[in-house]
Amino acid sequence: MMSSTQTIFKAERRALDWRGGLPTLSGERVTLRELRISDASTLYAELTSPEAKKFMWAPPPNVVAFERFIEWTHKERAAGKYICYGVVPHGKEDAWGVFELRQLQPGFVRGELGFVIAPSYWGTGVFYEGAQLLLDF
Repeated sequence: MMSSTQTIFKAERRALDWRGGLPTLSGERVTLRELRISDASTLYAELTSPEAKKFMWAPPPNVVAFERFIEWTHKERAAGKYICYGVVPHGKEDAWGVFELRQLQPGFVRGELGFVIAPSYWGTGVFYEGAQLLLDF
């Protein structure tokens, strides 16, 4: 049986470990995982639709720009400034959205959560479950 001090230590260690790579978070409807370059085509196709674009900042204008964005997310995560998860609905291989957590104060004392999910998954519970997984992490 672990003491509360051991539990806190494990949680603190896990919180620091994410700089080397994000852990995969899984639920019943969705898996959150670090973005891969191979996600760029699906993200471009799904997140540049008129429905999705009206609720977000301008997305990268092409697949190559999405690839650069994905590379940037890895660098920012390694620096401890930013967390970006790909939203992978069950039954899919590629990310169909993203959850972003930006650091506003050191150590994520304050942060900003952003997200975008392909319109075909709106109203399916993917957002709710993904947000819960991210916030629990």
